[in-house]
Amino acid sequence: MILPNWPNPNNFHHIDLGLDRIFALLERLGNPHLKLPKTIHIAGTNGKGSTLAYLKAIYEHAGFKVHRYTSPHLTEFNERIEIAGQKISDELLQKYSKICQKACETSPKIDVTFFEGTTAMAFLAFAEHEADILLLETGMGGEFDATNVLPAVFQSIITPISLDHQEFLGSKLPEIARAKAGIIKKNSQIICNNFQPEILQVIRDKAKAENAELILVKDFFSNNFFDFSLIQNPLFGSHQMQNLQTAICAVKNQNEFDISNKNIIEGVAKTNWNARLQEIKSGKLFEKIQKNSKLFVDGSHNIDGAKTVCEFLEKNFDYNKIIILQMMKDKDCDDFIEIISNKIDMVFIIKNFSNPRFCKAEDLAKKCQRFSLKTAIIDDFDKLFSQINLEFSQEKNLILITGSLYQASEFFLKN
Repeated sequence: MILPNWPNPNNFHHIDLGLDRIFALLERLGNPHLKLPKTIHIAGTNGKGSTLAYLKAIYEHAGFKVHRYTSPHLTEFNERIEIAGQKISDELLQKYSKICQKACETSPKIDVTFFEGTTAMAFLAFAEHEADILLLETGMGGEFDATNVLPAVFQSIITPISLDHQEFLGSKLPEIARAKAGIIKKNSQIICNNFQPEILQVIRDKAKAENAELILVKDFFSNNFFDFSLIQNPLFGSHQMQNLQTAICAVKNQNEFDISNKNIIEGVAKTNWNARLQEIKSGKLFEKIQKNSKLFVDGSHNIDGAKTVCEFLEKNFDYNKIIILQMMKDKDCDDFIEIISNKIDMVFIIKNFSNPRFCKAEDLAKKCQRFSLKTAIIDDFDKLFSQINLEFSQEKNLILITGSLYQASEFFLKN
């Protein structure tokens, strides 16, 4: 299913942070959020999804049933809600959609956002199906995010924080950190992988106020040995080591589940997280590229993501680097492009995307040209890959689709 009929799919990108509406809806549903398995709640700007993916792989390899809630999805909505390791079926999705819609439309009506409605649907699904643990990712921020309704959690994880969604969370890092730290619960355990003093101070203050145990990933591994040389990490990018360390730190600091180092090592090797410097090795579009070329898809869309992309391109110095770029209008496109600009040989921008949130191809091309990048606009993925094959057939190419998870989604639907 691409999107459920309810909540209003036309309101897909509407954001209105706050907890009153979701609490009111959950009460009408019998408070399913109070009937969930042990929950790990994850907030942060970068690395939430990868950290969650490592945790899922580790816990499942150790034999535990895992519920998972993430956003956004890449190709179909069902990806957001996993019940004991399986994507929710269309039938169950429709069932919970109708239950939540009926609850909202009962007088007095509750006018929830898309994310609030889908979060309530997920909680209903998780409450009615058995699992050992729930991995719960915030949508945006933390304190006023619709996922932040549980009175207590098993663990809270705060991944690296940087500037993003400033129009909702604040224009400065301490303000954004304050929003993310809002997931910290009284007497809870927090795993944190942040280094900047201004961010750490906010998190320390919140942890102290809630009498919560704060565990810094860097300090933990300074005092506790783990042989990372035994790890075969399937996710590309040096930043993934930071996310991996966060996940392992969380596993090592709990006593409820019996998980050995062998479980961790073998579980990590099975980790899968799409569109994070993911190498593509099959598909209709892949078949169009030359045998001596590589194709990667990445959803990076902020400054830290650009730095990760830059590092990745640097490591592949012996390839002709072709970037397929598209970004949302509300992202810091200029800084993103500037960071990666001197690592790129060619930029292609696809014109015919229907999503109105994308930058106009002409506007994005002008931004690229400001940094003296060779840039071309092309209609769609099919024409683009044919053009690359025609124009760069003699080159050893690294083709990277980046700038937005929504562009990554468009690629997966076409490939």
